[in-house]
Amino acid sequence: MRRFEHGGDAFGHPDCLDFSASLNPLGMPEAAQQALETCAQACTAYPDPHCRALTAAMAAHEGVPTSWVVPCAGATDAFYRLGLVLRPTQALVCAPCYSGYEEALDATCAGSPTRIRYHRLRASEDFALTMRFVDDLVEKDGLAFVANPNNPTGRCVSADVLDACLRRSAEVGTLMVLDECFMELTEHAGSTALLADYPNLVLVKALTKSHSLAGLRVGYLLCADEGLVGRLRQVGQPWAVSTPAQLAGTAALKDAAFIHKSVAAVSLERERMRGILESLNLRVIPSDANYLLLQGPAGLVEALERHRILARSCRNFIGLDATWLRIAVRTREEDDCLLDAMRLALREVTP
Repeated sequence: MRRFEHGGDAFGHPDCLDFSASLNPLGMPEAAQQALETCAQACTAYPDPHCRALTAAMAAHEGVPTSWVVPCAGATDAFYRLGLVLRPTQALVCAPCYSGYEEALDATCAGSPTRIRYHRLRASEDFALTMRFVDDLVEKDGLAFVANPNNPTGRCVSADVLDACLRRSAEVGTLMVLDECFMELTEHAGSTALLADYPNLVLVKALTKSHSLAGLRVGYLLCADEGLVGRLRQVGQPWAVSTPAQLAGTAALKDAAFIHKSVAAVSLERERMRGILESLNLRVIPSDANYLLLQGPAGLVEALERHRILARSCRNFIGLDATWLRIAVRTREEDDCLLDAMRLALREVTP
């Protein structure tokens, strides 16, 4: 069986409380649940191949024309489409970051492999993206990937650095791909307003984390370059987004109050957890997202699993090692279970 290096493999750890996947701790919006409960009959027909209702809901949610929207089967589908359309000879990727960017390019550009360049984020700077990234952009970079907030660090990009990145990428002819899949669960506004000024900007978003629709695979691309949007639509599989995904996604996006409530809950609980974890002599990276990156003694991930807590080992992230782990922000009751297990695990692995 192929090794699964991402978080969220709860099926392989049925007795554990899963902190490896960073989903909305409030779960799925009620409107999305109702849509799923009543969609059985609709599944006897093919899904809408153009995702008309879902596209309209996504456009309304973002405040953009429907011609800028490409619904996808999760964010991963979006990254594969970008690889298939652009087939870049070279791409710039931050490290550490989500490995799905490289996996998508490896799969879609196999006949002419993409050279991946890594921009190393520094632990001494708490893995913040700085102006060094702007200086690292060169003309040969067909694509540049930036996660906002970054995964696994949880850091959002400052407005001045992001603006400089976009100006520089436009100058050198690089398509800037901004992964904002976790943005909705932060207190930041996101980058949709920048699309009109930067046709070389592609935003990738998903309802996986923000609305806990991980099992349905609902994501989308946003871009003001309608020619590129048309090509990205063409390379997708027919009926890529299933009927249940379209109906639940459409319903979820219409519930703005759900996200406001979610952000408030995540922000409060994240800072509470950060303070307690730091008091346990763990290094905790300041986060804007619904997860925390922390560093502790070797063997901590395995010790937590023995106490039925599944954390995300970061050993396969470039620039990190097995002393780093990522944990999700869940409900207070669940987080207290993690904190209790953390205290016991630390006693086991601390020399």
